[in-house]
Amino acid sequence: MLSHTKIRIIEAKYGSPFYIFDETAFRKNFDDIVKAFGSRYEKFILAYSYKTNYIPYLCNIIKSKGGFAEVVSRLEYDLALKVGQKPDKIVFNGPVKCYEDIALALDNKSIVNLDSWSGIDHVAKYARKNPNREIKIGLRINIGLSDKSGLSHIQEYLKTGRFGFDPADSNMEKVVSRLADIGNVMVNSLHGHTSTTDRNVWCYQIISETLCQIAEKFFPESIEYINIGGGIFGYIPPQMRWAKTPSFDDYAKAVCKVLKTSKWVRRQKPHLMLEPGIAMAANALSFVTKVISVKDIRGELFVTVDGSGYNVQPTSHKINHPYQIIRKISSKKRRTFSVVGSTCMEKDYILTEITDTLPDVGDFIKIDNVGAYTVVLTPPFINPAPAIVVRKSGTFKLVRSKQTLNDIFKNYAF
Repeated sequence: MLSHTKIRIIEAKYGSPFYIFDETAFRKNFDDIVKAFGSRYEKFILAYSYKTNYIPYLCNIIKSKGGFAEVVSRLEYDLALKVGQKPDKIVFNGPVKCYEDIALALDNKSIVNLDSWSGIDHVAKYARKNPNREIKIGLRINIGLSDKSGLSHIQEYLKTGRFGFDPADSNMEKVVSRLADIGNVMVNSLHGHTSTTDRNVWCYQIISETLCQIAEKFFPESIEYINIGGGIFGYIPPQMRWAKTPSFDDYAKAVCKVLKTSKWVRRQKPHLMLEPGIAMAANALSFVTKVISVKDIRGELFVTVDGSGYNVQPTSHKINHPYQIIRKISSKKRRTFSVVGSTCMEKDYILTEITDTLPDVGDFIKIDNVGAYTVVLTPPFINPAPAIVVRKSGTFKLVRSKQTLNDIFKNYAF
């Protein structure tokens, strides 16, 4: 439990607001996912989604535990190399990869999953320059997720997703033919990440079935990786549950059942790969922000803090996070109020209409479950990005300094 005194010490060293990284929770998420899937399918690989939270300290933990890095840009690919991730343990996804990106990844023997025909053109160019080398590539497959009523469960209920290759036989035959024309290229990975509305278990079952069927029909001897993507639920606090939240075991049972019943899988024995991001990072970061003012406007109570909604919910969802008010002195003034941020945006709400003992100026509020996308999506809007600390042996270690004016403006011409 963090005391007001302890937070004041951290504030004095690193400024307010700040993030606290819970390394124990992050490591437990890794271990629990590996146990759920690895106990049911031996050749399981966890590839951590860098885009969800690419704090190098986190990425180093993944590397130390034998996990892979899943990246979707050259920025993230270079970061994976910088933290010492082995190149053959980097999965390079994403819809936009230029020739130089693909060439570097193939030189390094990374797993490269192509998203479009332009990617195949880049590979063809690379193959012409390396005629004596067998070149291994992966394909991202566009998978529809409509239920029995015809309702699509793709993110935002989109009728059709925009990523990957159409899995229709006629289109896959064109892909196979084009790769055959290149000659020294083989497909060793199929990638099926599909963002869903509710992260339901049956979505991952469909993804697994589709990838295995395509592998068996079009690439029966070459596939080494069946990659079902990410997006699964992690440990969600009860107050944030907007849908039924399956456990890691629930996902693993459904997916591994598909693999175990596939004759092709039993014969070929591919690796099963999962790319969790939210499930790994969400509950591993908390945000601590200081109360600056408390005011009553026409009967509405507003508690203004020095952080902002960008630090807590940059995707602009409306669900209140778990929180704790850390006070200088105890209080019994129980009221209904909203916690609002430091920016000049009316919509900058951090907690909306909560009922609790009313904070005082100088108190702190700790917001939990903020590890997904906050660090990577927080803009330098009005305020700099805050420090990040990790608790180590009873003390707090800095893993990112508070952003300075020079950090933000060093690339500008004055």
